[in-house]
Amino acid sequence: MRGVRFILIAVILGFAGIAGAVGPMTLTRGGDLYSVAAVDNQVVVTARYADGTVEELYVPQSAAAVDDSLQVGVDPATGALYVLWQKKTDMEARLRLAGYLDGTWIGPMTFAGNDGTSATNPQMIIHRSVSTYDEATEDGGEPEEFEIATTFVHLAWWSRVSEDEIGAAQYMAVPLDEDGVPQFHDVVPIPLIDFLPYGIACFDIGPAENLKHPKLLMDPRSGNPAVFATDLNSCLFQIFELQPQVVEDSLTKRRRQIIILRSPSTVPLRPDLPLAATKIEVGSGLKLIMHWDGEEDLLNYLELDQEGLSETKSLPLGETLSHEQAVELIRDLTN
Repeated sequence: MRGVRFILIAVILGFAGIAGAVGPMTLTRGGDLYSVAAVDNQVVVTARYADGTVEELYVPQSAAAVDDSLQVGVDPATGALYVLWQKKTDMEARLRLAGYLDGTWIGPMTFAGNDGTSATNPQMIIHRSVSTYDEATEDGGEPEEFEIATTFVHLAWWSRVSEDEIGAAQYMAVPLDEDGVPQFHDVVPIPLIDFLPYGIACFDIGPAENLKHPKLLMDPRSGNPAVFATDLNSCLFQIFELQPQVVEDSLTKRRRQIIILRSPSTVPLRPDLPLAATKIEVGSGLKLIMHWDGEEDLLNYLELDQEGLSETKSLPLGETLSHEQAVELIRDLTN
């Protein structure tokens, strides 16, 4: 193999623009709008199709779903629909994923929290990567170029093994097969802690519940997804770029794509940053602007770049500046 190149296709999910902020809605390129909610202790997807028809899809075995954990996405290759939610809370919390393929539900599959650990604050991005690679020909001529495409369900969450443990962010990239079925047996979760041999002097940050919310993002420059997570062992915020790589099976010689985590960019922890309520806008080179609703009609924001986190700034909301206008102004700062 002489070389590998990557073309990345971002899936439009129910997020705030390209930033990847979580939301319970998704809009497909064909104009179909899906929204998800818990109704009478069951997860229900409302499909508003481009032709104007509306359909309600009831997710099986979905009792005890946590309302603000619900997320929905679509695989552009198959049109399959995927619903993610957290079941129960505290040490009983677990994460489930269900798929709706050709009119039939598969799952739900419990992929985290079913081993005695607690799994909370899930995030999901569905992203299709297309890679090309060169392969030598039998006659010794010029190598031929081949293409391989895979849709991945990128998942991130917070995990704890006991009530007394502070826990750690976890990440997993689940490939979908050609029929849209998640291949959980091919992957294992990756703890996003202790990637660096050093940190900074940690301090007492208390329960730190606001910091236990990993975020999945899209980098508009590279087209790669990324994960923003807190390492509470090292007192650092980390940003990992998630990059596809083509590998060859040593037995079958078949090639497939996997996701690798590039070495993280890090900045010192800010214990006052309310990640639970924070939306993230992403600029070129993973320049981030985080914003959240403050007290007294303020929209607070700060910037994160290679120099670290800026001081918190605020925009006053009122008759002359609406919340939507303020968010658009903040998004403009990423350009």
